[in-house]
Amino acid sequence: MLQVIEMTVRCWAVCCVLAVLGTCVESEVFPSPETRESETSYWMEHGERELQEALSRPQYTNKAKNVILFLGDGMGVTVNTAGRIMKGQKEGKSGEEGYLVWDRFPNVALLKTYNLDRQVPDSAGTATAFLAGVKANYYTVGVNGNVKLNDCAASLKNKNRVDTVLKWAQDAGKATGVVTTTQITHATPAALYAKSPQRYWQCDTKIMAAGPEALRCKDIARQLVEDDPARNMKVIMGGGRQEMGAREDNSAEEKCVRNDGRNLVEEWKMDKEARGATNAYASTTGQLREIDPTDTDFIMGLFGDLHMPYEVDRDTSLNGTPSIEEMTKVALQRLKQEEKGFFLLVEGGRIDHGMHYTQPKRSLEELVAMERAVLATLNQVNLTETLVLVTADHSHVMTMNGYPIRGNNIFGTVINEDDVSDHMPYTTLMFTNGPGFNYTWNGAEVIRRNLSEVDTTHKDFEPLAAVPTYSGSETHGGEDVAVFAQGPMAHLFHRVHEQSYVAHVMAYAACIGPYSKNCQYHIEDPTNYYNHVKNQRGQHREPSGASGAMANFALVVFTLLLCF
Repeated sequence: MLQVIEMTVRCWAVCCVLAVLGTCVESEVFPSPETRESETSYWMEHGERELQEALSRPQYTNKAKNVILFLGDGMGVTVNTAGRIMKGQKEGKSGEEGYLVWDRFPNVALLKTYNLDRQVPDSAGTATAFLAGVKANYYTVGVNGNVKLNDCAASLKNKNRVDTVLKWAQDAGKATGVVTTTQITHATPAALYAKSPQRYWQCDTKIMAAGPEALRCKDIARQLVEDDPARNMKVIMGGGRQEMGAREDNSAEEKCVRNDGRNLVEEWKMDKEARGATNAYASTTGQLREIDPTDTDFIMGLFGDLHMPYEVDRDTSLNGTPSIEEMTKVALQRLKQEEKGFFLLVEGGRIDHGMHYTQPKRSLEELVAMERAVLATLNQVNLTETLVLVTADHSHVMTMNGYPIRGNNIFGTVINEDDVSDHMPYTTLMFTNGPGFNYTWNGAEVIRRNLSEVDTTHKDFEPLAAVPTYSGSETHGGEDVAVFAQGPMAHLFHRVHEQSYVAHVMAYAACIGPYSKNCQYHIEDPTNYYNHVKNQRGQHREPSGASGAMANFALVVFTLLLCF
């Protein structure tokens, strides 16, 4: 109760002070939770704490029994920063001072994301890089650089087809799985198991439309059900019923409807039964919760005809769709049954989609939802034997700009009178291209949209963009992305790397694939690790207890009195 009163009074006090200064923007300004941050001693103590953590940084050089890769599709550095701030503001704080849980992982590096034929990449070529260890061309999955877009003949040559960490793990006797919020045949999950010169050949109708030369290739959905290593995955969860021939929602847009009349979900079930394996399929949250993952060999969950709903739109009832956190928990419960360990890919895929539609609210809510899945994972695994990675395939062209005051709503506006010539507000988050391009002629001059009376915090709001695109066609960005690592061999991420390096670290850490016969380990049992990564959601915490609360409360009351 004391903490609630404290926060209320603090918010009142801060707003009062800001009002005196003429800068208070009602509820759009969030207070800093750090009461001492204006003092030198606060930052000296903060720096010393960070230094001591760095000096005692754990380096697990033992073999990784398990490898878990979290992929935030489109989660570039700017998106990560904005997501961090939004997370803090959802908790009533200013946000800038906080952390996402992976921000506190002990090892961080940067990855170069270009495709072999593009400065700015797509998700298929990048996924091939970080899953197979081989850079590839734009829009191709599971093949090397000798395969160009739509070249079916080249993609069928064995020398051009690449294996991924999925097969390497299975060859080592490990269980494998994939969880995504996109179609299960979308670029990132497809790169795990499929070989295709065109990422959108997800069903047979797309191949038929590509012409006679393409007919020799197999669509991605069929490869998921018919071919190794995909048919051996223990867990498959995401969207994509349509291309699997198992549609339930006739109102969904027809993107890739099968022409062959096959129901690949039923064929998946029959394959497992023919192999004497138990299996379960779910298309709603309620059905997923009925499955016992500790007593089921194979689990498939398809929770959308196309992609799964955005987190802000998700039906949370039993008839709706599960969160990425719940899907990840089920996957872990199943995979942890395996004596030799497992590999799991978890993709927050709709971070990317929210960015393409330049709807940052949708996108960042997806990011925070993925963070909950990461936190749940850290609480379920042993970090001395599990390598956990969080990264992105590429960035987007969203920027943060405008010198907003500290704690300004991350989706809010700013008026920078000193620098902006039209003296109108604009949003902190903007895009260099996108459907939000909006300039008009007022009879005398070209003007942009006035956002003074616009709710820029709405989930459907599209910020201004410099170059117009069609809806959903904002482009990727080409700068490096971050990779955050925790667990065995995490220290191997240490500088700027090629994106393909990720697959090599995963394979070396687990002693699988190309490193199955020449990996050497110095076995250790470290006594130190970052407790705050696992237990505190990455937040540095001030001393707690009644004395600390009373001290903070007294400081707030004193600040409040200054207003009068």
